[in-house]
Amino acid sequence: MSRKTWGITVTVLAFLVVIAAAVWYTRRDQATPPEDQRGTELVEMLPAETTPDQTVRAQEQGSPFGETAQERPSEYEYILRNHDDYVTVYRLPEDEIYEYTDVILDVLPEELQEEIRQGKYLRNEEELYNFLENYTS
Repeated sequence: MSRKTWGITVTVLAFLVVIAAAVWYTRRDQATPPEDQRGTELVEMLPAETTPDQTVRAQEQGSPFGETAQERPSEYEYILRNHDDYVTVYRLPEDEIYEYTDVILDVLPEELQEEIRQGKYLRNEEELYNFLENYTS
């Protein structure tokens, strides 16, 4: 192999490595789990990032108790919310994503869908797993 061919080969390989690293870096922080991880069990992921407009909407809507998040009763440990049309479990008081579920929001009863869109509060792990047992396949 000549020096010119060798140089071109090394350059192309280096370019491919840079592209692969860039793709990996941009996809590593995606909030939605890959399709092959969506099953009947829960998938632990990194905490979700909240955008400023989500914070403003949450403050405008308030909680089901007519209070702000700071005044929310402390007896609640979890809240269920809509995340990309799936039910997602957030842990309180940090309000970080605790676990993703495979529960599709559209297959739930209409009243429960609305409750989850507004934030369905759960007192403890027992209530959380009772909900999940009822609605996971």
